[in-house]
Amino acid sequence: SLSEITNYIDWTPFFHAWEMTGSYPKIFNDRDRGEEAKKLFADAQNMLKKIIAGKWLTAKAVMGIFPAFSKNDDILIIDDSATEKVKCVFHSLRQQTKKPTGQYNVALSDFIQPHPDSVGGGEGSGVFSPLSFGEGSGVRPDFLGAFAVSTGFGIEQWIEKFEKDHDDYSSIMIKALADRLAEAFAELLHMKVRTEFWGYSPGENLSPEQLVKEEYRGIRPAPGYPAQPDHTEKKILFDLLEVEKNIGITLTESLAMYPTAAVSGLYFSHPDSHYFGLGKIRKDQVEDYALRKEMKVSEVEKWLGPVLGY
Repeated sequence: SLSEITNYIDWTPFFHAWEMTGSYPKIFNDRDRGEEAKKLFADAQNMLKKIIAGKWLTAKAVMGIFPAFSKNDDILIIDDSATEKVKCVFHSLRQQTKKPTGQYNVALSDFIQPHPDSVGGGEGSGVFSPLSFGEGSGVRPDFLGAFAVSTGFGIEQWIEKFEKDHDDYSSIMIKALADRLAEAFAELLHMKVRTEFWGYSPGENLSPEQLVKEEYRGIRPAPGYPAQPDHTEKKILFDLLEVEKNIGITLTESLAMYPTAAVSGLYFSHPDSHYFGLGKIRKDQVEDYALRKEMKVSEVEKWLGPVLGY
């Protein structure tokens, strides 16, 4: 329910969306912007009440937890109905910056257990050699989660109404609130995954403030963000979860999600998993990545433009 999701809103980015720098609730004491921030927040609370009472927006989510192995820089999702089969592959990219002694260039695949047959493997290739797993092999897989949420269902009619009434303020407000609700829903669902559905942190009892500070085990990186800047990985995630069929979120040609108040990503449970920025990558990794994804190098370069170091 939206009333439950509301408890998990991080309000600081809400003010940033209105070009107000500062963190919540400290912004209310700002000498120059404090009063304006208080009024904006009051207006947001009033609209939020209307959204909940009138059911202006609907929240929908789909998530799954899948057996998985890593193989070099790839993560293989295992078809648990036919345990000798790879269901799909997520492709990660590795940092290539020079690190101090004792620090390592990481990739998201590092947070998933490697299959014993792949340990010490060389460069990536577009073809996977057979891996043995399943009941007779004695090899047990790790797990990877995936999710997609949206709180934007129903928003279009309200945007149209506000714009028809020349009420730009309300139009911007409902968009900003829908975005905050989507992020809050992602936070709430992740908490439920950790404590209930996956249950690897059953005793977790964190406050909303602690959740905002990410004082929990595990991460939920999203395609298009610093650790994996390639939006095309979203297609793999959407196919795996059958997102459009299950909850109606679609991908545009540019791989943006629609409704726009949406969040999708992967769940990693490893105690050492953490967020990181990829930094700039070189051509050798781009060529390897293109081979693994069975894409043209020029196409990969298009999607990875901002992180290319050449």
